[in-house]
Amino acid sequence: MIEDYWVGSLHFSEPFGDDTLARFNALPPVQARNGQTYKIRAEHVTIHEVNLDYRTKYRLILDRFSYLYPQAIGLFMGFAFRGVYLINNPFSFYYYLRNKDAAYMVVKELGISIPKTYILPPKEAPALKAEDFKYHKFFDWQGMAEDLGWPIVIKPAEGREAIGVEIAHNMEQLLYFYDRSGSQVMMIQEKVKTPYPWQIRALCIGRKIIPIKYIFRKFDASEYLFDPEFLTPEMGQKVINTCRIINRVLGYEMNSVELFIDEQGELQAIDFNNPVPDGRLKALGEIFYNDYQQALCDLVLDIVREQRPFDFLPPDINRFAHIARRADLTREQKFQMALDLANRYYEPRDPD
Repeated sequence: MIEDYWVGSLHFSEPFGDDTLARFNALPPVQARNGQTYKIRAEHVTIHEVNLDYRTKYRLILDRFSYLYPQAIGLFMGFAFRGVYLINNPFSFYYYLRNKDAAYMVVKELGISIPKTYILPPKEAPALKAEDFKYHKFFDWQGMAEDLGWPIVIKPAEGREAIGVEIAHNMEQLLYFYDRSGSQVMMIQEKVKTPYPWQIRALCIGRKIIPIKYIFRKFDASEYLFDPEFLTPEMGQKVINTCRIINRVLGYEMNSVELFIDEQGELQAIDFNNPVPDGRLKALGEIFYNDYQQALCDLVLDIVREQRPFDFLPPDINRFAHIARRADLTREQKFQMALDLANRYYEPRDPD
């Protein structure tokens, strides 16, 4: 007997979401490890009032919009606590999306190269009293600028879609941007110097990682360029390995990772908190658009076929932390140990 397996998606009017649901509904029945056959039934999540005792029919939810629709945040966390499979895990999604500074610190400890970065106290702190500012020290703007070099990137720790990201070419501009940042926690970061006019944006969905030649521009004008041989095999593997560690330590199954190759040939990760990767057909092009949706189909099929249980908190966080704290390991050794741990997801062994 075939059992329905309900999949919900939160995407509202996004065409990518509608197209993905159509792909899900076209999937053939799935034979699971438990011997049961399932037919995937996918639809947009319905919006309504919710009693605390409410039980959703969805066994899996693809979350592409809750960061812009607050009601879904608490609901999805509650659903996840009861065992509904969320892509992405709500705790990873919301914590790291709003605290990119923490994510920088975490992945750097595992041997991944991050441009030099300073985390600044907010310009405004309404919760503090005047006397509380006695604990603040004057910023060493000149020292930070000398360390980072011009130009300097300034951006909020909580951010998405490059909102609030600016480039300062001198001290006057840097102070101007900081003075207008309000109560946001801001970071200033070395701008990676690269010999290439492009950077790398790796689309990461489930076990699929697709490095893409990418040119960033503001106002949705970025370009994804189809060039399957733009990286050497060695650099391509380094990109994949780096993404594997980042995604597993942060708990993402849907993400995109932005990287540069610097003038020394070192891979630098600059942004890896994109849990709702760009789904615009016009930007991605048909090939990457199709790859993206196929990777989501493969991920959903894996979850159903393997009857993969959902962990309320990403299960390997402490294991990664234990690696990072090892004083007896070099940076390269930490990277390799973290990769070995990440590969348990990306190259899973048959439990039988």
